[in-house]
Amino acid sequence: MPASHFQAVTDTRLVDHAGLDALCADYDAYLLDLWGVLMDGAEVFPGALAWLQRRAAEGKPVWFLSNASRSVAEMAATLTALGVSPTLYSGITTSGQLAIDAIERTPELQRGGIYIAGVGDALETWPAHIRERFDADIHKASLILGVGSFPTDELEARFAPLRHAVELPFLCANPDRVVVSAGRTVFGAGRLAEAFAEQGGQVQWFGKPDPAAFRIAERQLQARGAQRILFVGDSLVTDVPGALAARIDTLWLAATGIHRQALGLPFNGALEEEKVQALLDGYPVRPHFAAPGLV
Repeated sequence: MPASHFQAVTDTRLVDHAGLDALCADYDAYLLDLWGVLMDGAEVFPGALAWLQRRAAEGKPVWFLSNASRSVAEMAATLTALGVSPTLYSGITTSGQLAIDAIERTPELQRGGIYIAGVGDALETWPAHIRERFDADIHKASLILGVGSFPTDELEARFAPLRHAVELPFLCANPDRVVVSAGRTVFGAGRLAEAFAEQGGQVQWFGKPDPAAFRIAERQLQARGAQRILFVGDSLVTDVPGALAARIDTLWLAATGIHRQALGLPFNGALEEEKVQALLDGYPVRPHFAAPGLV
């Protein structure tokens, strides 16, 4: 039976590849992170694609919840280009789309220049009336928008313009601090937002770990008849805390995402109980389940 998501998790159950489908059989819908779960941004993990195809064959809906700065339309196009058919999932919620919605609905965010902190390469499908406000001069901006990811050695250079602009609101459309993209570990815009907050600036976060983002996606699955939902993610910083705060049963993938190196595991390799439990001891909350990756 599904775990009780109304109780704090004190004991994480490890699930191997052979037991994954048996665990999934206890649920009728799934909420999935993207990076580290389904793909690394450059390619889709074959095992995860096979897992998606089995869920589609069962008629069980899957909804993606990503901290990508991209609009939903851009994220859908990216998935299609990587070989993930729209027939394999019911929809997508992105932190970028949540930020777009907030800018369009909040009067005080609807005017003035927008300074991009981070890398805005995937903002082509953001609404034109927002993009036309982008300004490379932070002194002309009325707000800061944190997006994308960047090499770790660029942190100081990218944060330098923000250091003396802490009076501006910072909207973080990618709360990830660390991301594994195309096999490289990079910083997400969340690292800039974190440093901005440490300097006394005000940050508005969109996406995980905010439980509101999980509930938005959860309602979409419930509208499709789901009663028992399992969240699948790879981050013990954004994914697991957010899902637990939203009271959703949580499967953490330890060997395909950002914690794989800390565990010393090959990609999608078998978990070692002692190492996994030791790593989890260093975090304030624990997932209900842990597995290497989707197969």
